[in-house]
Amino acid sequence: MIEHTDVQATLCEQGTSKLGQTEASTLSTTLIRGLEVLQCFTDKDAALSNAELARRLDMNRPAVSRLCKTLLHVGYLRRDDNGTFRLAPNLLTLIYPLLAAMPWRHEATDVMEEVAELTGGSMTLSIMSDDKFVQIKTVGVKDQYPHVPEIGLNGPLLRSSTGRALLSLLDEPELNAKLQHLDGLDTEVSDESRELTRKGIARCRSEGFCVSYGEWRSSIVAAATPLGKTEDGLLVAMACGMPSYRVVEDKFETSIGPRLAHVAEALRAKGLFKRD
Repeated sequence: MIEHTDVQATLCEQGTSKLGQTEASTLSTTLIRGLEVLQCFTDKDAALSNAELARRLDMNRPAVSRLCKTLLHVGYLRRDDNGTFRLAPNLLTLIYPLLAAMPWRHEATDVMEEVAELTGGSMTLSIMSDDKFVQIKTVGVKDQYPHVPEIGLNGPLLRSSTGRALLSLLDEPELNAKLQHLDGLDTEVSDESRELTRKGIARCRSEGFCVSYGEWRSSIVAAATPLGKTEDGLLVAMACGMPSYRVVEDKFETSIGPRLAHVAEALRAKGLFKRD
């Protein structure tokens, strides 16, 4: 299931403007700006010029040039043959300790492969990260479904089955606070989407899964199940998705969704996740 959003590009465009004055005064603006440079790169914008970075960040070119020079020095950016900037492989060294602290990912691999084989879809494990979800494990049947997503793809909590499954793991005070926060961030959310989000959360709590029919990506249908919370406090969900043209009527409602809910129960029985 390819669930990717322009969250990074949005953060890049917003810059430090989303920080309050009091909050900004306690933070390192230079560090924030450097991270915003990295956030400007997406799967659709793998190479960016100094001028384009300056435009997106609403900064002058010399300032962006200094930031990029620093990021080049520490190995987080590189220049290609055209002179444009790209993310550098050294960034992956930051990811390894994070993934190494999630050994439970491997416990879910076998069952994810089984479901992928049975459904011909793509399986993902995702965690909640502030106002979005981030995929940290992916499994797909390449000969049947070539568009297998990658680790690190992210998407919105409100307009996706994965997001709703994760939101269902919050208690009511946390959920209400989170929904209020998200409502102010995602300008594309309609009243219908808000209602579908509430229904999806309720369904995850009662039936163990929810389904999204192209609400976020019009060509993708996906079902997701909440797995629970890890020992170190991460909220985790599992999803299965496929292109809408391959979806048989009610398949997600009567087969894939319930199967995911059963898998979630089995993983919780192993003690990998806790669900209140």
